[in-house]
Amino acid sequence: MPDVRIKTPNLDEIFEKWKQKSIRKDKKKMEKQFGTKGAIFSLDAVSAAEYVKDTQKEAAIYFAIKKTVGTEPKGTEEKIVLPPRVPRETFYSFKGKSKVNKDNWKGNEKVPTYETLQTISCKNCSGKGYIEGKCKNCKGIGKIEEKLTILSGEDQKKEEKSFSYSCGVCYGTGTSKEQCKDCGGHKNMYKYQILPVPFKTVVTGIPVLHSSAQTKYEKEIERDLHQLIEEVEGIRFNDFKDLEAKAEPSLGYWNKNIKKTINAAGTDHKTYSKDKEAQITTQIYLFPMIQMFCETKKGKNKFEIYSLGSANKFMIYSNF
Repeated sequence: MPDVRIKTPNLDEIFEKWKQKSIRKDKKKMEKQFGTKGAIFSLDAVSAAEYVKDTQKEAAIYFAIKKTVGTEPKGTEEKIVLPPRVPRETFYSFKGKSKVNKDNWKGNEKVPTYETLQTISCKNCSGKGYIEGKCKNCKGIGKIEEKLTILSGEDQKKEEKSFSYSCGVCYGTGTSKEQCKDCGGHKNMYKYQILPVPFKTVVTGIPVLHSSAQTKYEKEIERDLHQLIEEVEGIRFNDFKDLEAKAEPSLGYWNKNIKKTINAAGTDHKTYSKDKEAQITTQIYLFPMIQMFCETKKGKNKFEIYSLGSANKFMIYSNF
């Protein structure tokens, strides 16, 4: 964008606008602080030349975002566990319940969901709990075969005869059953899903303001700009690189606080641009700010006046 120089309002314009606003708000206070006893009070007698003691030129950066609070995290996770591990898990159920307010939720955004819990038969043992195979003791024949030694007659002639008996390990069946290593003999396993908590989706507009003056009115200014952005004039930028390059010539003045403010606002803008729940909805506005340090009659009380905007359109704030 081409270079634009914004004209700031002069002190008399700011002070006059403040006087008109203050007299409407509290006429008695104005008369008490600036009037002369025994004389008719006139606003014309209250001048910036007399009551403004010092001024400081500052700047403000503004942009707005749309924040979507409560978007559900994407993706699911499935777990398969042995039966004894199921009671050790804490399950959540949202069946028949209204959606959850994210601000009130305590805990993870993805949780084990009770309705997804289901039994699955062990594939390794086909749901039997054991693996069947040849008995290692009898080598699968169901009996133990051994040799008997027999000594016959007076001369004790040695003979051997076969002798067999049922295997005591497999009960004569020739097969053995070993506990399934996958299911631990439980026949089944259980699976369930880790699902996103069903949050309510709430979309809100959020104003973002950074002021080098660092006034206590920042929240009020944020709110006003969010609602009345067309009532105040500033310079618009599409990105912070352009703003950083042209801020000083656009304002016509510069100080360290303004530089720090632009850097801080730029960091915020970058953070929001990467936030999946946020969307930046406006251009970046650069506003001149004038801070006026004032005193009432005879210096009894001190107060400040702030102007935000250009000579064409500006807003004022004060702690008077």
